[in-house]
Amino acid sequence: MMDNESLKTLFFETYHGEEIVNCIQCGSCTASCPLASMMDYGPRQLFALAREGFMQDVLSANTMWFCVSCYGCTVKCPRDISITDHMYALKKMAIKHDLKNPKSKMPMMYKSFSDPVKKFGKITDTSVIFRYAFFHPIDIMKNSRLAFNLAIKRRLDILIHPIINLKGFKKVMTKALELEKK
Repeated sequence: MMDNESLKTLFFETYHGEEIVNCIQCGSCTASCPLASMMDYGPRQLFALAREGFMQDVLSANTMWFCVSCYGCTVKCPRDISITDHMYALKKMAIKHDLKNPKSKMPMMYKSFSDPVKKFGKITDTSVIFRYAFFHPIDIMKNSRLAFNLAIKRRLDILIHPIINLKGFKKVMTKALELEKK
């Protein structure tokens, strides 16, 4: 496992975290966040921790997992910091370095959404449900009646059909990931 200083360096150099140095800790981001009350740390606190090098605390927090990408924080920021983009970067780091909170189901939900896009070019209810069910079967059993009723009413597709030009989509995704690394 990487130490705090190495993680801070990685965040600042690879994920453009140096932008948070410009944060004046005004709290506009936290005040504009509809889910701040559910977060371990509001965006302002999270960036203060990251700036001071407490990256293991940052990456194991639930803050970035509650981000719904409404961009309210980014719009309100007087320093034009792309807060939502940093939340995505922190999610990636937490997954890559396995520093996500083991009690939280949110990282698995995140992967349940992103993996089908990589495989089929789109998200379907079924793909998310099956992926989540594999790792959390008890949760799914609690909702099996609902799933059954949805399937009967044809509101839940059983088969997952990939998009028409999946090959082209994957080519675009590969190029986007290459550009993101630069």
